[in-house]
Amino acid sequence: YPLCALPPTTSEKVRCTLLIKGVDFIAYDVDITTQENYQPAYVAMRNLGRGTQSLVGEHAWTGSTSADGMGFDPLVVPTLVDNLKMKVIVDSKKIMNYLDQEIPSPPLYPKVCTDMILKHVKLVDDTPHAGLLYGGDPDNDTRPDFIKQFTDSLVPTQTASLEFWLNDGNLSSELRPLYQAKLKKLIMVKSTLESKPEVLRNSMDLTKQFLAELNADLKLSEGPWICGNTFTMADIVWHVSLLRFLMFGCDYLYKDLPEVRSYMDRILTHPELKAATYTWPGFLPSPYLAPLLQK
Repeated sequence: YPLCALPPTTSEKVRCTLLIKGVDFIAYDVDITTQENYQPAYVAMRNLGRGTQSLVGEHAWTGSTSADGMGFDPLVVPTLVDNLKMKVIVDSKKIMNYLDQEIPSPPLYPKVCTDMILKHVKLVDDTPHAGLLYGGDPDNDTRPDFIKQFTDSLVPTQTASLEFWLNDGNLSSELRPLYQAKLKKLIMVKSTLESKPEVLRNSMDLTKQFLAELNADLKLSEGPWICGNTFTMADIVWHVSLLRFLMFGCDYLYKDLPEVRSYMDRILTHPELKAATYTWPGFLPSPYLAPLLQK
């Protein structure tokens, strides 16, 4: 399975699933510094996995990257290619579900707790991680300085790349609407970051609500994982989400949630998940990860 990804922080959930399944795969790191994911060849390939899904740019930006809620983004990652079936699969959630169907062992959606797993996969998918990355908490921005500097230049750089391709007369009529949709999305992101702090505040409130739901379900669990003694896809997605909060110094989000704090000690040190995320070569560094790396 070839897997296209930007810096390793954009493909963690898929990589975790691949390692849990014990699948051989080839990871292609897309170069964000040259906007490689904006190249028409990549966009055309990714669009093969779109199906009938609507494009980004049609909904107000909330800080979420959920394809279900925000639409298909043709210029992002991850993208998975199944060489055996000559099939392109896009969007982390769809890729993970595809892998679970194609490689049933170990099962990550066991029937005994499917509803609980689906609930938490959706919670994480709807969590506004992009809002936290781009804008931070407007009332308590704890992101590392280098992250702030990087994201300050990200939207202008992306916009310039989109305008370059849209001004290229050789860009096909089939791909042009994809670039236009991405530009519409970036215009909304820029507007939100510059003049709509209430959107970011709402995203932080939503994140706290989701974490409270996780805490409540962990309290009801009779084992180390969300579904008791059974490790599932719900644990994979929360590993990635909780790791993101830790990377950005957002421990205040769960300081009053004892079940979440205890769960983090277990899920963040899970051997396969650890290998797929913060110890994977090239993973985004953060000073807040130092204690975890020393364990």
